[in-house]
Amino acid sequence: MGGKDTIVVDNQADLDLAAESIVKSVLGFSGQKCSACSRAVIHEDVYDEVLEKAIALTKKLKVGNPAENTNMGPVNDQAAFDKVMNYIEIGKEEGTLVSGGKGENATGYFIEPTIIAGVDQNARLMKEEIFGPVVAFCKAKDFNHALEIANNTDYGLIGAVITNNREHIEKAKEDFHVGNLYFNRGCTGSIVGYHPFGGFNMSGTDSKAGGPDYLLLFTQVKLLTEQL
Repeated sequence: MGGKDTIVVDNQADLDLAAESIVKSVLGFSGQKCSACSRAVIHEDVYDEVLEKAIALTKKLKVGNPAENTNMGPVNDQAAFDKVMNYIEIGKEEGTLVSGGKGENATGYFIEPTIIAGVDQNARLMKEEIFGPVVAFCKAKDFNHALEIANNTDYGLIGAVITNNREHIEKAKEDFHVGNLYFNRGCTGSIVGYHPFGGFNMSGTDSKAGGPDYLLLFTQVKLLTEQL
């Protein structure tokens, strides 16, 4: 199970909120969350501005030992470090490295917050789960195209839409195919027991942890028939 979670930003969004939501959703726990944002799909009208704002936010972040009041700690181990760094190299081939991209594993497994821009919707960086502090930026020509890109994945876990257009919110409710969908906020932060969480396709059975359907996974259903 896993996720390839997308934040969609249309051309009627609060762009500061969009950039902040993307960066926070990418970098929490160093991107080591199934709900972490790894794809930002931005309307072409505001793409450059959102990208610029996101780059500026990542450059303010300090990476290092969490005990030393840093913003982002290490990835889990050497295998995770190697995997993420390999995807960064793939990203350099598929798009343009515009922020971060460096790693240091002498004293830990630290990887800079990384943004790869200009990524095609069918690129590996847009399709495969990375599980690290890396996000691909992809341009959409309109909102329908943005949803098409967002749904272009084997996963179906989490998504978010940043918009002030009510019609786009209503459309996304129907056409953005994820188990948890958030509006005008990031795509991470659900707490099992308070906020049911789960997806479908390669992201699970949609019996959300923290929801009543989840209890059925711990039962064995027996159908009884008696002819009278």
